[in-house]
Amino acid sequence: MSKPKLRARLAALSFSEKIKILEKLRDRDRAIAASGLRGQAERGANNKAAK
Repeated sequence: MSKPKLRARLAALSFSEKIKILEKLRDRDRAIAASGLRGQAERGANNKAAK
């Protein structure tokens, strides 16, 4: 889906539907943080930048 079409589709959603999407994104963010994957990716990026 193109970016303008996606933006238009999201803009057309009701407030409550947007909140549901936000809650899913927060849950995913917490799951990634709890798994430790975010820390590994950030350390790897920092190591590459330092070299």
